[in-house]
Amino acid sequence: MTVDDIKDILERLKFPRRYISEQTAICIMALFNKTERTGLLSEHKSLSDGARIHDILNFSREVVGKKVAENTRESYRKTSLAPLMNHGIVVRHQLSTNDPNTYYRLHPDFEKLFSEGPDVAQERLIESLQMKATRGRDIVARKGERHGDVTVAIGNGRSFSLSPGAHNYLEKAVVEIFGRAFLEQPEVVYLGDTAPRKGYQNRALMRRLNLPIDTTASLPDVILCSELQKQVAIIEVVTSSGIVNTMRLEQLRRFAKGPKGLGYIISYVTAFPTRTIFRRFVEEIAWESSVWIENEPNNIVHFKEIGKWK
Repeated sequence: MTVDDIKDILERLKFPRRYISEQTAICIMALFNKTERTGLLSEHKSLSDGARIHDILNFSREVVGKKVAENTRESYRKTSLAPLMNHGIVVRHQLSTNDPNTYYRLHPDFEKLFSEGPDVAQERLIESLQMKATRGRDIVARKGERHGDVTVAIGNGRSFSLSPGAHNYLEKAVVEIFGRAFLEQPEVVYLGDTAPRKGYQNRALMRRLNLPIDTTASLPDVILCSELQKQVAIIEVVTSSGIVNTMRLEQLRRFAKGPKGLGYIISYVTAFPTRTIFRRFVEEIAWESSVWIENEPNNIVHFKEIGKWK
């Protein structure tokens, strides 16, 4: 597959045009490359197993024939790999911010796409990935049909339907992905809805946690609880506004006085769909709160004072 082929596919996937470049195409070519080579991370036989930025630069020099300086690492990271991650095409594997063994891989869905030739099968994959990338948000919001409701698995084989929209799709991800990743046997205490008076409340659990029931105007978007960990996660979901800033944190602390008094650990989290949206608000995030990003679901960012850092 050539650089032009990849750029054409990115266009059809509605990838941001300002990032559709030869450099971005080379990143994809490198991460798709299955040729066995030396000098990679331990247990990685080819770049498709996972490549560091250094490995991608070497591929650009040795295979594509580009004269690439080592100091272009930041350009590759910021203007190619980061947008590819935000669009779900590339997945980053990283243990910490400065992890020297951070590596990148193509998402399996897109690896399959780039392995197909320009035929009917590829067109079908592109259509499928377009729908998956947007999660049907635009279609659902436009049509507003009943079957477009957002169905959330709230546990014990039960589900709850929220109204259509990007905000509620992110709430679904918070419950089904964040909750299961960071809490043991999480229960949904409260689930807001962008449509008035359509949210979910587990009133018995709210009463047991001594959370106020009659103050719906001040409720956060999602409340999860783990009885095993004695932990309550209070989450604000942000697609355009509503972060946990300093003022909101104080409001939420007052709201959570009940479970805190019962010995529960309270976590305050802002959930974003992508780093792009997170960056708009990063300067306003309150200390002593955390951030979760949907398209990097196994990671969480804690804003902690030095004296309280562990």
